[in-house]
Amino acid sequence: MGGDASRQDGTVLTFSPVARFSVLFGPATLGALIGFALPVAARWLVDVGFPVLGVVWRVAASVDTWWKAAVQAAIFAVVGALASVELIRGTVRVIIGADEVRLRTGESEAVVARSEIGALFMDDGALVILDRESRRVFHGEPQAEADVLKRVFREHGYPWRSEDPFAGLYQRWLPESGQLPVAVEAVLSARSVALRKKAAKEAAELRGSLEKLGYSVRDDGAHQLWRPLVRS
Repeated sequence: MGGDASRQDGTVLTFSPVARFSVLFGPATLGALIGFALPVAARWLVDVGFPVLGVVWRVAASVDTWWKAAVQAAIFAVVGALASVELIRGTVRVIIGADEVRLRTGESEAVVARSEIGALFMDDGALVILDRESRRVFHGEPQAEADVLKRVFREHGYPWRSEDPFAGLYQRWLPESGQLPVAVEAVLSARSVALRKKAAKEAAELRGSLEKLGYSVRDDGAHQLWRPLVRS
């Protein structure tokens, strides 16, 4: 799902033509198909007496003319198109230059100088950039495929890694285990609460607080994993 194009200010890594077509038109097409197929499926479910969500199926089954089905398909297609817009806005276009990497997500752009980059790698579908003290300076889902990112970053001489070079240092956080300073324990405890509340912005801010205290954190399901920062 990646393509690259060279221009004067760097190499742009974004969706490949096939992936771009799928992202732009796939959700809308699927929405339209669901809109047309739903009344037929709903009538069948009503006829067999399907017990779950019976009211929903009866309402859907009431769409019994071609123009009603067309209107419903159009609504579903619009919902799919909006999903496409959000997908594009939420993914990262990467521009690799000789001296810096620019990462454009929607209307925002982050710039990381080459001299500040200690490692780049993919982690569960996200591009991660660490600085020379192993702090996470960027994390986001790229539009380009991992193989394309790997190839182009290495062609430009950036320190691409096949995995997190510090993965072996992480330990699961156990509250009040005595392994960590009191201040670090307090931040991890507060961040645990933020994660339970799904307060992503607060959790990100607390990550920054931990890094100021000399520690990095990552999430493994419901658990937090910590490690000390490492200077390269």
